[in-house]
Amino acid sequence: MDKRQLELIRDAEKNINNKRLELEALRYKASGAGAIRYDKEKVQTSPQDYLSMAIADMVELEKQIAEAEAAIEEMKGEAYTIVRKMDKPEQRAVIEWYYLNGLSMMDTAIRLNLSERAAYYLKDDALEAFVLIKK
Repeated sequence: MDKRQLELIRDAEKNINNKRLELEALRYKASGAGAIRYDKEKVQTSPQDYLSMAIADMVELEKQIAEAEAAIEEMKGEAYTIVRKMDKPEQRAVIEWYYLNGLSMMDTAIRLNLSERAAYYLKDDALEAFVLIKK
């Protein structure tokens, strides 16, 4: 595992959160709770057709979310194996909090009682140590 894979974990979790928001919007639309717009042209479809399509989209999105979550958990497991082998606790903490738990660098710095700039330096050092450790 390398530092690019750690970035992929962060990116994948953001992507999953976006898919969850999309799923929530689909559920809202499918529930019929949205307002009817009379200023738009109407398309001749039955409510059942729309509901069937919305349900199919929701099922597909839920499947994508589950698959992405499983992949992330596997990648996190590999990363935690490496993190546990790191010598310095503050380096372990910055990798865990920033990359694996998705905290912002500012939140990570606060937890480490460091300035944000110092936390970035620590993150860079931690990444170097992380990459050097072999499974």
